[in-house]
Amino acid sequence: MYLGNQDQVQRQSDQKSEAMITQITSMEELKQMWLEIFLNKTDKVSDVSAESVLNAMAYSDAKIGQKIMVNQAVIEGHIFPDTAAGEYLDALAALRGVAPRFGAAPATTYVRVIGDPGTFYQAGTMFTSTTGLTFVSTEDVIIGGTDDTGRVVVNSRIAYIPVRCTKSGATTNVPPLSLNRVNPTPPGHQSCTNEYQATGGRDQEDDETFRIRVKESVNQLSMNTLSQLEQVLMKINPRVLRVLKGGYGETQTTGSAAESRINMTVVSVNGQEFTQEEFDEMYSRAEEYLCLTDLLRVSIAGARYPAINLRNVNWLFVNVDFRVDIDPAYNTDDVRTQIQLQMNKLFDYRFWEPGDKVEWEDLLYVVKNVEGVRYVPDTHFNPNYDINVPEYTLPRVRSFVMRDLDGNVIVDNAGVLSEVYYPNVEDANYQATVLMSI
Repeated sequence: MYLGNQDQVQRQSDQKSEAMITQITSMEELKQMWLEIFLNKTDKVSDVSAESVLNAMAYSDAKIGQKIMVNQAVIEGHIFPDTAAGEYLDALAALRGVAPRFGAAPATTYVRVIGDPGTFYQAGTMFTSTTGLTFVSTEDVIIGGTDDTGRVVVNSRIAYIPVRCTKSGATTNVPPLSLNRVNPTPPGHQSCTNEYQATGGRDQEDDETFRIRVKESVNQLSMNTLSQLEQVLMKINPRVLRVLKGGYGETQTTGSAAESRINMTVVSVNGQEFTQEEFDEMYSRAEEYLCLTDLLRVSIAGARYPAINLRNVNWLFVNVDFRVDIDPAYNTDDVRTQIQLQMNKLFDYRFWEPGDKVEWEDLLYVVKNVEGVRYVPDTHFNPNYDINVPEYTLPRVRSFVMRDLDGNVIVDNAGVLSEVYYPNVEDANYQATVLMSI
């Protein structure tokens, strides 16, 4: 079976030549090899012109031979984690004992409802966001609560209802104050909203992210090390994006034994901090996975503490303020959206290396190269210097201000924290849903 386009495979072979064994030989080389071998075996034939039967046979066999090479190269490409993709990467992960690719998941949050005491919200009540996403309540809730007889026991007008989105994916992580419609509307209901962002929604793990886990897991040198523990934490809690390792005993303990504690900075997929309850679950279940009781617990002054100290990542906030000339043929909001998407891509935390710095010319390059941008004056672009990012810290845009060439504000998101997602930048749903809050 022919497994791929010749040119495509050749490009892959050129890009990953260190991983490929089979090299794709050109048609002309194969044909000449065939002719040389044939003519060395007989002197009965001498006509090898382009129109000759012998040339046609050489071409046909060369074509078949090259297809075999291509097929072999494609198969080899699926053997190596660096080049495998899709179902082949899934199979490679299964062979190596790696946890399967994380599936898509819906976001959850709480909706605050205001109404008369005794207002009843049945499980399955639907709350709709400003972007059209539907969240369903997962349990019955009565404002004020009731006793065993059904009597309202608290004279309250507020209740909180747990809800889950009916769809899955990162776009379900809607911002605060976006769930403001209820169906059906129960008697006594007055208003509703979500005070906090919906969290936990994720897309199916893409090849690049999954490949990182596969490569880490197949590295034999990572066995019984912190790299292995990192993989375990990702299995335990799907909100774990990555772990920044290093540092010793800076918090929570006293005495010389604290110096042996290793800090691990955990980064979530959506930028939301992990709770202490989540960290406690990671400690407990990590012991189940790795049987590293001695490693995970140390005795300090008669008390036992985790030797691994899990903590949330610190953020280095970047404020962006610039002037820009936009082509009148382009919608200003569309241009703004693309600029913010590309900045999010620049700060892709899956691949951010500790110790890297935010280079202002990279941010400037992003703005200048978005379609529809005609001119960006360097002298009016801020930040206008490189920003060093401390260890165990990640950069994040907190303010985004876009002006025309005269300095008049076009977009003013001063003080607004950017969302943390890793979308396909062409995803219209992402653009429509997530960027509303940026």
